[in-house]
Amino acid sequence: MGWSVDYNQAKNIMVLTYDGVISFREIVESSIANINQANEHNSIRMLVDCTSLKIDAKRTELFELPSSLYAKWGLNPATKIALTEPKDLNGKKMAEFYVFATHNLGWNARMFSTRKKALAWLRV
Repeated sequence: MGWSVDYNQAKNIMVLTYDGVISFREIVESSIANINQANEHNSIRMLVDCTSLKIDAKRTELFELPSSLYAKWGLNPATKIALTEPKDLNGKKMAEFYVFATHNLGWNARMFSTRKKALAWLRV
């Protein structure tokens, strides 16, 4: 498994970390786990660490997340999603597309060059 979900109780932030090649199936599994834990902890702030992400998914698949799956899975519409920029060029392009689509569909998502900047935005 190239992902993990952790809850930072002190900051009330969910942290989803990707490492290596991740398929769309794994994105779905990790997203469901992240959303379920966020709902358990009443957390509406998510850090998605994509620094080491190498994605094996299509844009159309990624589009499904904000267009239909997030609401189906019970993601709170007030949730802020901060992604760290992947080092992998294709991963970065896919993350940029995801953020663009997610934001345009009414969800609050942004990408940051560093984890520190992402966490600062989540605290606002």
